[in-house]
Amino acid sequence: MAMMTNDDEQIISILICKRIIGKASEEECEVIDLWRKKNKWNEEAYKHLLDSEQMRIELSRAKLTDYHRPLQEMKRRLGLHEKKSASRRQTLVYSMVSVAASIILLFGIYSIYNHSFNNDKTTSRSTLAENVITHGSTRATLTLGNGQKIELGSNTTQNNKIIAQSSKESKTIMNSLETPRGGEFKITLEDGTEVWLNAETKLRYPENFNGNERRVEVTGEAYFKVAHDNTKPFYVVSGKQEVRVYGTEFNIHAYPDEVDIYTSLVSGSIALRPITGNGSELMLTPGHQAVFSNADASAKVSTVDTDIVTSWRSGTFVFEGQNLEQIMKALSRWYNFNYEFADKALANTEFMGSIPKYGKFSEVVEIFNKMGGICLRQDGHKVIVSTK
Repeated sequence: MAMMTNDDEQIISILICKRIIGKASEEECEVIDLWRKKNKWNEEAYKHLLDSEQMRIELSRAKLTDYHRPLQEMKRRLGLHEKKSASRRQTLVYSMVSVAASIILLFGIYSIYNHSFNNDKTTSRSTLAENVITHGSTRATLTLGNGQKIELGSNTTQNNKIIAQSSKESKTIMNSLETPRGGEFKITLEDGTEVWLNAETKLRYPENFNGNERRVEVTGEAYFKVAHDNTKPFYVVSGKQEVRVYGTEFNIHAYPDEVDIYTSLVSGSIALRPITGNGSELMLTPGHQAVFSNADASAKVSTVDTDIVTSWRSGTFVFEGQNLEQIMKALSRWYNFNYEFADKALANTEFMGSIPKYGKFSEVVEIFNKMGGICLRQDGHKVIVSTK
């Protein structure tokens, strides 16, 4: 069976959308009916798209891809324009456009499923991807000052007991908690501060915050929800940067293989400065990100969507304004694979979209191959990135 082209899919999608909302002409309905009669798959696809419950389920999956371009394309093709003076019409128009864009996305996903189930090579490739490369899980290694290592898994209650007991028995001052590639972990420190660790992240922290300050060190990526304490400021050291905190929430991205450190403030306020103490502090307000260079200790501030920056905590990788090098680094840390670019120029190509954090790796491959114009080819634990 010959697969439909993207243009064919979009045309049929538009017509189906217009039929759903009662805007299709008799001629357009005839086009849809003729298309349905061409083969069994077309009729199944049509019924599939009109199944409201199935639409709801798969629409949630469709939202994991970049919908902005289909949305804008639908506005242009349907000739719909929002009027600022008519709020009710704005809502109707937006709903119509959203439905149309959603159908295009669902059409693409349904095509993927059909192609996968009827193509032995695709099925074999997907099975291989799922078996060899899998998403990460909750796990970390707690290292005490005396060198004792304790492996922690997904049982949160057991983890908390182990961490609490180890702190009582150990006579050392600093502990180390480290997640591997393909790992994540959450810990609550002695003062009530909560810290979420992304893959390949290391947190050094004291068993007890004695004295007049609270100080920790982090490499990798971590999200902090710092317990408020006016008498004891909270410090986070990462690379050559020091962050001073007064009870707030923020994200630090500070991997040792990257020159820059990204500090994004969600709420409260923080101040950044080089650990040398030279130079003035840089204050951040919510919704802003500081990019600190370890090379020359310079920093610049920009506005960011903190929901996107911290999306790794909520089960989704959202990429916006990031190039493929940055994206592949993030995915390789979580799915624990190596990668290379068939053409090095691809590393600087920007990609906008979302990927389910706990989905099968074959889903990641399909999202890139279908929606991004990028081809991911797997060779064992290595992923080759190329264009179609």
